[in-house]
Amino acid sequence: MFVWFRFLFFNLSIQIHLLTMTSRLNPRIPFYILLFLSVSYVLSIFLLQLFCGVLVILWLLEKNSEKRKAIDSFIIAVLVYGFARLISVILSEYPGVSIHTLYKEALFYLSVFSIGFYLKSFDHKRIRIIIYVFIGGAVLNSLIGLIRFNFGIVERAESLSTGYTAFSGYLAAVLGIAISAFGFNEIRKKYSYLNIIAVGIILAGILTSLGRANIVISALVLLISLIIKKINPKQFVFIALISAAVSYLSFSNNTSGFTQRMETPAQLSDRDIIYKGTIELVWEHPLFGYGPRTFKKIFPFKEEFADKGIGGWHNQILQVYFESGFIGLAAYLILLFVVFKSGYKFLKSKAEEENKLIVVGVILSVTALFLSAFFSGFIDSPILSIEFSFLCSLMTSEIYKNNRRTSFIT
Repeated sequence: MFVWFRFLFFNLSIQIHLLTMTSRLNPRIPFYILLFLSVSYVLSIFLLQLFCGVLVILWLLEKNSEKRKAIDSFIIAVLVYGFARLISVILSEYPGVSIHTLYKEALFYLSVFSIGFYLKSFDHKRIRIIIYVFIGGAVLNSLIGLIRFNFGIVERAESLSTGYTAFSGYLAAVLGIAISAFGFNEIRKKYSYLNIIAVGIILAGILTSLGRANIVISALVLLISLIIKKINPKQFVFIALISAAVSYLSFSNNTSGFTQRMETPAQLSDRDIIYKGTIELVWEHPLFGYGPRTFKKIFPFKEEFADKGIGGWHNQILQVYFESGFIGLAAYLILLFVVFKSGYKFLKSKAEEENKLIVVGVILSVTALFLSAFFSGFIDSPILSIEFSFLCSLMTSEIYKNNRRTSFIT
């Protein structure tokens, strides 16, 4: 299997002629569906899955000859990861539990094809509109979380359909693409102040969610953006002031969650027990793992958890390893490598600056997802996996439309 991975990604060099893709549908149909999808991530899981499912159905109706044109190294890498997951389901120690993965994760794999296809078929104007709606959706969802927090409905800011972890992870992933939008011509010339407010509100939503990891990650994304000059010092200061002011007002109205965090600053959320279990099991099934969704079946110290509802490893690396072994972990790391390598290669090209800005934003956003995965997970999340699919498809659509030819890792 490792030899096959190496052959596919390091020795294989297949060049794909960039042909103009055409949809047999009115382009406004998938365009508006993607707009609705861009807002619905944490607003409603039902709507997210509905819009994503409709987009998949539309994609299935497209000509196979057109669908083949959208295949790229990212899609291949996702398929390799999916194949590794399938093997781990087949070889699972608890097949009755693992079998549910086939339908619970299916939408992620199908979304990679459908979202990628339609983003590649859209012109730059439609792509910009989708990005703006994606950012606007994050502002809306952040405001909903802030309102619920201010009125004491929740102890930590969260969305209508998810907890604070997915909420803050989603917002942290939007932050990178929102910051990159400062460089867009229309934003730079006319609407910079609106984007400052938008980023400030998104950051305030993350702060009031009280997820320490995502707060640190978001601060890191903001700092990196300042260092690489994607925002200027004035914008940085105003963003910090807006987010600080909104957060201060929010914590004045609702002190319960903040007080609890201050009283237990070293709380590990039972991660110390998870790490103890990791040491106990690490060499038991190293090649293919125990199978997906088997945490509750295999973890040896469940009775020691303060939170009896814990159902996963709270770490994407550990989750993938224990569920799919070294095979799955290798596929996961290859997938991330393909994303970052493709982005880096594009940034070194002679593409237009605005197109590069989108790719920079995607890299920052995916970096936020990757770092947050050390404390939770994203690729098996029904929300964050679709967001990951969207972000990476956004990048590959820019690569597709701005290079005459594209290739797999060379």
